[in-house]
Amino acid sequence: MEWETLLKEAGERVQEVRDRLITSQEGVERVGEGAGGDTTMRIDKEAEEEILDVVRQKGDVRIVAEEAGESGPADARWTVIVDPIDGSSNFERQIPFYCTSIAVLEGKTLDDASHALVRNLVNGDTYYAEAAGYATKNGSQIRTSQVTELKEAMVGVDMSKSSLQLVASFNQLVASTRRQVHYGANALEACFLAEGKIDGFVDVRGKIRVMDMAAAYLIGKRAGAVFSDREGRPVRPSITVKERFSIFGAANKTLHEKMLEKLRGG
Repeated sequence: MEWETLLKEAGERVQEVRDRLITSQEGVERVGEGAGGDTTMRIDKEAEEEILDVVRQKGDVRIVAEEAGESGPADARWTVIVDPIDGSSNFERQIPFYCTSIAVLEGKTLDDASHALVRNLVNGDTYYAEAAGYATKNGSQIRTSQVTELKEAMVGVDMSKSSLQLVASFNQLVASTRRQVHYGANALEACFLAEGKIDGFVDVRGKIRVMDMAAAYLIGKRAGAVFSDREGRPVRPSITVKERFSIFGAANKTLHEKMLEKLRGG
């Protein structure tokens, strides 16, 4: 089976899990601790099991998953990166913004991502991209916005659990942009960047995980987004459960450079 078929089937299965559990307290039942260090709820566990059941059909797969951790041969052709429920705190509090995120790498870095899917589990919107193609939402091509001026830019900024020093470093950027938002599910928020709903996405806490961003990274790039770390360098995290890094994204190169300048205090 082709990866597109498998990823979309996995997204459908997770949707079924969510739809079954959303109406009861069973979904938020604590069932353990995931490999990433966060509490595992029943919805996390069941959603991930469905995804892994699907993607392992491909064979020759290494898995890097939020709950189950790392498995499969280190030299496998494919690495599949799984966040079954990105925004699980939102799910727990019935805030309608969370998704499932699955990326496939044919190599050792985020730039080797070959296929990616993010599914909005609230309304079923499905974002998909391949390295050789363009980004889509529900089958239609999406592009980042053409905003190049800071005063017009709406930027997603995650400052959760940041130090006072880090929060202070955002002063110039926050003061220069039109509006700042944060919805609580970074993969889906970065897809909003890909489709032009927001113009930038910034998480420079050094706490983001490859499971959070791998799929949205490819989707964003194929839609025209520019990504770097907070210093403007390429994003090159290790593809492991424990890795933490920062990401700085914008709808285009011009806006990216202007945002970086403000983060640096310019």
